[in-house]
Amino acid sequence: MSPAEAEEFRFDASEASDLRLLTTKLARPHLPSTYVDRPRIAGMLDEGTRRPLTVVSAGAGWGKTLATASWAASPPVPGPVAWLSLDENDNDPRSFWSYFVAAIRSSTEIPRGNPLAGLAPGLGGRDGSHRRLVSGLTLLPDPVVVVLDDFQLVREPAVLARITGLLRHPPAQLRLVLLTRVDPALPLRRLELRGELAEIRSRDLAFDVPEAVALFAADGVPIGPDDVRLLVDRTEGWPAGLRLAAYFLKGAGPGRTAEAFAGNDQAVSEYLLEEVLTSQPPELQRFLLRTSVTDRLTGGLAEALTDDPRGQRFLEQLERSNAFVVGLSPDRRWYRYHPMLREMLRHQLTLVEPEIVPDLERRAALWFASNGQPIEALRHSADAADWPLLGRLFVTQAAPLMLSSERAAVAAQLSRVPAGRLTEEPELAVTAAALCLHAGRYQEMRPHLDRARAQLDRAGPEARIATSIAVHTFSAAVTRSRGDIDALVADSAAALDETSGPGTSLPVSDQYRAIALSNLGTGLLWCDAFDEAETRLREGLQLTTAHRLDASRINVLAHLGLAAAVAGRLHEGAGCATEAVELVDARGWEPLPQAATAHLALSIVHLRWNNVDEAQSQLSRSATAARPEPAVRCAVGLTQARLYATLGRVEPAREHLARVRGEFHRWRPPVLLQRWLAVTEAEIDLAADDPTAAIARFGPPAGRQPPFDREQTCLAEALLAGGEPYRADDILAPLRAGTHDPTAAVEVWLLTTLVADRLGATDRALDALARAVDAARRAGVRRPLLFGNTEPLSRLLPQAERWDPDATALLDELLAALGLARPLTAVVAPATETLTDRELTVLHYLPAMMTNAEIAAELFVSVNTVKAHLKRIFQKLGVTTRRDAVRRARELGLLGR
Repeated sequence: MSPAEAEEFRFDASEASDLRLLTTKLARPHLPSTYVDRPRIAGMLDEGTRRPLTVVSAGAGWGKTLATASWAASPPVPGPVAWLSLDENDNDPRSFWSYFVAAIRSSTEIPRGNPLAGLAPGLGGRDGSHRRLVSGLTLLPDPVVVVLDDFQLVREPAVLARITGLLRHPPAQLRLVLLTRVDPALPLRRLELRGELAEIRSRDLAFDVPEAVALFAADGVPIGPDDVRLLVDRTEGWPAGLRLAAYFLKGAGPGRTAEAFAGNDQAVSEYLLEEVLTSQPPELQRFLLRTSVTDRLTGGLAEALTDDPRGQRFLEQLERSNAFVVGLSPDRRWYRYHPMLREMLRHQLTLVEPEIVPDLERRAALWFASNGQPIEALRHSADAADWPLLGRLFVTQAAPLMLSSERAAVAAQLSRVPAGRLTEEPELAVTAAALCLHAGRYQEMRPHLDRARAQLDRAGPEARIATSIAVHTFSAAVTRSRGDIDALVADSAAALDETSGPGTSLPVSDQYRAIALSNLGTGLLWCDAFDEAETRLREGLQLTTAHRLDASRINVLAHLGLAAAVAGRLHEGAGCATEAVELVDARGWEPLPQAATAHLALSIVHLRWNNVDEAQSQLSRSATAARPEPAVRCAVGLTQARLYATLGRVEPAREHLARVRGEFHRWRPPVLLQRWLAVTEAEIDLAADDPTAAIARFGPPAGRQPPFDREQTCLAEALLAGGEPYRADDILAPLRAGTHDPTAAVEVWLLTTLVADRLGATDRALDALARAVDAARRAGVRRPLLFGNTEPLSRLLPQAERWDPDATALLDELLAALGLARPLTAVVAPATETLTDRELTVLHYLPAMMTNAEIAAELFVSVNTVKAHLKRIFQKLGVTTRRDAVRRARELGLLGR
């Protein structure tokens, strides 16, 4: 797969440190020119992949990988073959399942709409990711074979449990092939009893004499059949042993006979030392020893480790000479040593030059850091036990990842720092705070961050700036978890200032800046500074999109959605919030705390649209995700109370309000929530028919500097209900001149209608009602017109059409909801299934010959939703066309003639 193709299958820039690594992990191993095809093994794999699971289990050197790679490259096979080479880092469930999905996407075209297309496991609940994975596999048009190489490296119970679950009810299109040195901790016997397991063992992989003859012939080794049989007997058909024997027999000097070749592990190790290492020129011996500290190599990394510019040339030379060096991808950029060779080399290095091992690990750490692979950099700095270096690399390279889905992999390296060393350097104090963050112990972070701040003068210039930014970034996480919004704003603003300050050129400056903008916009929004909040959030949206930081992008979109919803820009709010929710769903991250605000925004929007059931559903999802966020948690409680108040359920509304007040006593709520509380209390008072109490919530209008439009309309409503229509009209007068809130405009003109009607000014009332209906039509608002005192509207609405002929459909909808004309809940003929309210609403647009898109725009829903409604309408009416649907509906009295 090319880097461009790998880019298409990325799951997050913060999650895939280097697309070259992704390319390497998903590439099938290259077959050497001397490889001998093994039809017997290919036949076993053909047979095995008719079942859900095939386990190829054998020790090192049994040819599992090459035999399977050869089979995969030689059709016919059951379907596309996805290859994933595993390593120790894949014990992180996020890493494992992300690469698993990427491997499938790289092997076959995923149909549009398949859950696998956008799935990126990691954040949020794992159940959601697993369900989408199973669903996506089930919906694939053809079987897919997924080969997991080096599966013995996966020991994490969470990963193994998910695989067990996948095999308990295996998707019909999945064929799993595990290449492993040890039997996996999976219910193999149960699968065997069910006929769902095929096994290929070392006895199957062992070369027989004819295969060994072919191997020696391909290697150009002249050997008789009796010697071949002897070597097969002594090696028990072990392919690596036979390959070593061929290498031995081709060597110069006396005594190179089959009889002289030893086949035990110690002898093989000694042979690798004597015949592979010491047979090389001194420069290659030094190269092999010093490059053995890493699992994989490139020419550049080899040069950094050896100070020799011939790194790439040496690697290619060693591969061509079959010196147990394997190219990992067709472009020959990455290489690895045979595990037995690397073990021998690493052991030999500790014997002959133990003093240089820490320096080599440091060099590897710095190379990986400079090549955009911070987690590998942390691992090598930990291998070197260079804790100050690990701390510096963390704050300058990896700290933003602690606020992403790669936090577990980063924390695994940070946890290697001895506890006693965490207080020695400011950077290490930040790592201690990061470990507390990972464990969810937010309040324990503060002492470590204070220590880091106090020790800043000990750090070098670059590390000092990075450490200070990291301190502010992690402090923001603490203050956000405590609901201290003022501190959240202060920390985020400080981090933002430092990321753009003089002398700042950190590799992750933009990532730090994206997180700071996300947090700052969030804090400013709760502080009621809407304009500045939206400015910061939009800046953050550009950065998070450019750098593919999905978690921060979700947070930004969610708060942009809330800002728009609260300001009455319902369509915009729904768009931003829906984009956030869809991204969470596509990635399989629900429930995600950042998404709680998006669900809250959607609840507010749907309540205004009078979609009460959907509003409650979104509010419930928000409540589930909002538990770690005090501000969102309280906003959810207030919105639930308001929803109950609009339904006239006063007691449940008061119960939710009491819970929120209880939380308010434990912390200082931000301005937005304080004003939200006042409006909610007044709305509940009005629902309880207590306008006097509602008026007292606000005090004199002049005492607010300046109040929300909603506060003013709520006060006007209370004054009107309390018998003071003139005072109510005075409150509404400036809002009639103009308001930035489209939903407030509906309420302003509706209240003006009620005031005028109370004062007997019928013409003025009708004019105001026409304006209210027009504003509602444009904003998509329904709720204010359908609850509260509807008696005046019942008298006035039938006359409003003459002022606004474009509002016919909305007027009919409102009249029907009020039970005044052509009720939308009309009884249909016994043979016809009853249409829902929403289906009847869609049905009402059909005589106007509007397109699906136009109907969707009117109802503020998607075109697909309209299509779904039409399909159900046609089914229930027993028709197949729009024209027939209109005719049938008129026969049943659902539409006027």
